[in-house]
Amino acid sequence: MIRRVLVGCCVVLLLVSTFAYGQQPIQNEPVTKLEQFLAKKGKLIIKDTHEAGVLNGQYGTKITVDAMTIYEPGKETDKISGLRIEVREGGRLERSNTSFLDMDEVESLSQAISYMITLLGKWQGINREYTEVIFSTKGDFILGIYQKGTKVTAFSKSGIISPASCYFATSDLSTLKVIVDKGNSLLAQ
Repeated sequence: MIRRVLVGCCVVLLLVSTFAYGQQPIQNEPVTKLEQFLAKKGKLIIKDTHEAGVLNGQYGTKITVDAMTIYEPGKETDKISGLRIEVREGGRLERSNTSFLDMDEVESLSQAISYMITLLGKWQGINREYTEVIFSTKGDFILGIYQKGTKVTAFSKSGIISPASCYFATSDLSTLKVIVDKGNSLLAQ
């Protein structure tokens, strides 16, 4: 009798959890202004793109940053600007993902990189079990550093499901900041 009750409870819990999991929405909705604008169908869209720079990472990976302005013809006053950041993995499983940053996130990214560079100086020679610093955007771009022992590594990711990743030397954070700031200045023109 007790065995039947337990089996019945387990079956009910399994069914409820499976149903509840199936009800969770997959986040494919555009979240940035750039993504929302690019998702428009049946409209003519103009995309002005300027390459801000490329950062080559380890193992054939790279980050490409482009300044982007989009608008509809005749509606030039309604331009939307931001950065398009592509993270590309090399090697056997070559793949890439692209994230979009609206203008309000571009300056925050630049400030986050500056903070990470400052932390690198403070952490030098300090042994840590594991510490991670992460900046993430609405468009699923992640930039961070982690320290394990005395070794510090920088990384970026783009995408939610099976994200593309790029690992690079922490000394390249300064180069990435220059690229992001160049993108910001291209958008200000």
